[in-house]
Amino acid sequence: MASHARAASPLRRLRSALGRMGREAALYPSMVRIGTGPRLAILPSESREGASLLRGYNMATALRHHGWQTLVLPAQLALPQRTRVLERFRPDLVLVQQARHPFNRAAHLGRWPLVLDIDDADFLDPALEPELTALLALARGAVCGSRFIRDWAAQHTRATRIVWTGTPISPGPWPDHAARRPLVTWAQLGPEGYRDELAIVAEVMADVGRRRGGVDLRLYSLSGPRDLPELVQMQDAGVRIEFLPRLGYDAYLASLREAAVGLSAIASGTGFGRGKSFGKILGYLDAKVPIVCSDAADHALFFREGTGIVSNAPDVWVDAVCALLDDPARRTAMSEAAHADFRTRLSVDAAAARLHDFLSELLVPVARAAT
Repeated sequence: MASHARAASPLRRLRSALGRMGREAALYPSMVRIGTGPRLAILPSESREGASLLRGYNMATALRHHGWQTLVLPAQLALPQRTRVLERFRPDLVLVQQARHPFNRAAHLGRWPLVLDIDDADFLDPALEPELTALLALARGAVCGSRFIRDWAAQHTRATRIVWTGTPISPGPWPDHAARRPLVTWAQLGPEGYRDELAIVAEVMADVGRRRGGVDLRLYSLSGPRDLPELVQMQDAGVRIEFLPRLGYDAYLASLREAAVGLSAIASGTGFGRGKSFGKILGYLDAKVPIVCSDAADHALFFREGTGIVSNAPDVWVDAVCALLDDPARRTAMSEAAHADFRTRLSVDAAAARLHDFLSELLVPVARAAT
């Protein structure tokens, strides 16, 4: 078995190298210059999922409608490959997503016109804070996912702009709320890793179970034991808990359309919770699920009366969940109003328009020979 594992390792390395070569080769046809718009290279920190998808790949596509020529460099590329691609593309701006990727660092990017995109409070990590500060010292400005992040970035760069993470809007039709069962969801992947938030959800749902009964809670991608004290607390109060595995994004969005209420808890007193933005709320809005969320991040700036419940008071959450579960018409009205705001303020198009305006302000065109 050991010899087999040793034999497999070179094969995996070969496959990885071939994959990187293929990814680089696939970029060159898209570098053919079309039109006269400015060139933007985007350097995601991770593979094509999460923030790298929403704030990277999706923005690249949407910005083309604003006249930008965009290119996303896959996170899998080796450093020499990234350098070759950037030298060939000759970007007017390079949008660097965070500093989690080992090559998204000032030491490797000092020669390029940089803009830093920060959508999480990575600066609270002692290992990443110096890297982000160094990038900001070189950058023309920072794109920030929330007020909390903007306030930190403004200490290190003069130009900042809040751009909330947007997401594509899925097509309808959506299930009628009158047909949805009393299912509440907290769509936090790996909830066992968010014990402060899980405690908030457990307190609220236990009270809902005792007051109302007949309620289900859906959790996603629980990898730990199912006898956590918070889960037992809810089950003892009569809450039926469903466990779904980690799903592909389309399947995840489809599953949310079954929910009657969506919870978004943020324990924002300390730590990384202060840097959170809309996260799972985007999925709820897309699925037309009424939302009960913490008064944290920028939630209160988006939700208005009649579009969602924003509070840090457990009693307010309990009252809201019970009232919504008992009133499909209210759920419909709230989710439709929130969905309308979602289209105008948290869609990919809305985020791209705001990003376009900011990047245009930072743009100093690079002189090039004709190609």
